[in-house]
Amino acid sequence: MYVPREVPADCPPSAPRGVYAVNLDGYVQIRWYPNPEDDIVGYDIWKHDEPYGNYSYIGTVYAEDLCSYDDDEYCFDYYPLHGNQYYYAVAAYDEADNLSDLSYEVISATPRPEGFLRLYDAALDPDSCGYDFSSLSNIAQDCSLPSTDIVFDTTGAVNLFTVTMPRVMIQDYGYKYSFDDVYLAPELGWSSNGSVEVIESHCYILRLGEADGSHYVKLWVYTVADSCADFWWAYQTDPDNRDLMPGPADDEEDANIMLISGFGETGGIKKMNGFPKGRRVPPTNRSGKQDDDRILQRQNTLP
Repeated sequence: MYVPREVPADCPPSAPRGVYAVNLDGYVQIRWYPNPEDDIVGYDIWKHDEPYGNYSYIGTVYAEDLCSYDDDEYCFDYYPLHGNQYYYAVAAYDEADNLSDLSYEVISATPRPEGFLRLYDAALDPDSCGYDFSSLSNIAQDCSLPSTDIVFDTTGAVNLFTVTMPRVMIQDYGYKYSFDDVYLAPELGWSSNGSVEVIESHCYILRLGEADGSHYVKLWVYTVADSCADFWWAYQTDPDNRDLMPGPADDEEDANIMLISGFGETGGIKKMNGFPKGRRVPPTNRSGKQDDDRILQRQNTLP
């Protein structure tokens, strides 16, 4: 529960708590609990490619502009590269411009692409029954191509996903309410014969053996019929990384979320097109915090 408390004017705020990051398709969501001090003005978001060392400033979120969602505050980092692991931290600042320590949690995310695809029954349409996840194309292909990772067919009147073992492994991960309910690919539990029944609202995990290592995939079946199957998929481009965090929320209740940019040449504050109405963008800077090249040193220690 959020309980504001008075603090001396020269006392820096406490470091933000409960920080965590969520992988999305081309961006990262950073979430944390609001600070308890009653003079908090905003939060600076920081990023680095290592867990400790010099974190670079990527943007500021103002406390008065944030909305509370399940007692969390959150923002977004645009546009990190797919398959690259980034580490994030949050620092709070108050009315006297005192800056807290960086948050102590070691938080990382590895963005990955995702898409939506329809595959047709191999017996009826062999040209559109297979897919190569590494193509990131959302275009079905001939199941006879050597690059095909997965095939949909209705052998024996049963809807099946089949893969070519041992290069590709698959498992039925069971019923999931949505595509967003699976965070991490398992290490064990693969099908012994490379075939699983296709069931609506079930999630499936694949491990693809490629030249640079193992790539993990999750897919969630939206609808299935005798002639086709529709599913959402996410492909982790970072080899041997099992992180498959959820895709972006589309609930209107998530309105008024702060959108933070700050990767590569995109710097500053940016709003992504296509988000639900009501999402807002904070001012581009504040006094003393305009420079995108500021750094903070994060040590491998706890308070």
